[in-house]
Amino acid sequence: MDVLFIGKRFYTNRDAYNEKFGRIYQIPHYISQKKTTHLWLIDYHTRNINRSSDQQLEITTTPVFSLMFLYMIFKMIFKRPKLIIASGDCYIGLLSLILSKITRSKFIFDVYDKYDTFSGYRNLFGINLYQLLLKKSDMCLFPSLKLLNDTKDICKKTFFVPNGIDENLFHPKDKSLARQTFNLKNGDLYIGYFGSMEIERGIDDLIQATKLVRKIGIDLKILIGGTKRLDLNLDDAFIHYLGNIPFNTVSTAMSCCDLLALPYRKSSLMDHGSSCKIAEYLALQIPIVSTNSTNFSSNFNLSKNDISILSECSDPDSFAQAILHQLKNPHYFIAKDDRTWISINRQLYTMLFKEE
Repeated sequence: MDVLFIGKRFYTNRDAYNEKFGRIYQIPHYISQKKTTHLWLIDYHTRNINRSSDQQLEITTTPVFSLMFLYMIFKMIFKRPKLIIASGDCYIGLLSLILSKITRSKFIFDVYDKYDTFSGYRNLFGINLYQLLLKKSDMCLFPSLKLLNDTKDICKKTFFVPNGIDENLFHPKDKSLARQTFNLKNGDLYIGYFGSMEIERGIDDLIQATKLVRKIGIDLKILIGGTKRLDLNLDDAFIHYLGNIPFNTVSTAMSCCDLLALPYRKSSLMDHGSSCKIAEYLALQIPIVSTNSTNFSSNFNLSKNDISILSECSDPDSFAQAILHQLKNPHYFIAKDDRTWISINRQLYTMLFKEE
């Protein structure tokens, strides 16, 4: 076997297996077109075991506590992959590092978030696992430039691999047709938020800012899609909550909106991250209302003019002013580089196999 890619099946409230979602699916799928590749998805949430293939890509999902999990370890030792890529968290990284030592393969650590800020992260036996994996990997991949720059002195080699989009899903769409899909009125004014709703993502600030805009007579509504946290109140009449809709309908839901929101607060997780939905927002060419979060500003090479219309973090008043500005004088942010998965994976493939 040429490549073993070990990833987390469920991340950012999406199912990498069923929805073919994100870098954990798209990177190995591209590599499999040229190299024999097995995608092993580790499932922390269900007891389901799945085996399938997508064109040349072999896929296996296993519960983390199962005989099948142990079987896969021994199977991969026998298969002796030449390259192991780990993406998901530090525990998947540790498993991949150990397998790479046993099989004498190269170990690539895909760091799609600052893993030591995850709630479930723990050091093992007093060892800083996150730092250890950065040091021991042959190469680290990062979707966030801040995360890359903060750790580049630790890693042997680094490479920027941004989160990409499927251009077949994310492109400008007709707003009225999109609204028909969700039974929304054409005359209503919507600002949309899609994705996770932890406190640091600023959904509470968006709701408060929308209330301020409504107080001055603008009938602005919020369209929300994603998994709601338990203590978040979405009962206001101006909030239309779609639930955690399937990934293949997310772009249509986004296209219903007049504005799209990125109300992120400052935190170590958010500041070092690179949210999947930002490139998706940009591809739809809908005005974005955003805070001045490095999650956005540092990963998309924003101009001074772009940054000038960003709001302060954790400040509903400032976010309300940014909403009003985008309603009155719409500004369209533009990605300076190609964020399609085809382009991103082509560059990554060249980097991984350039010595051949």
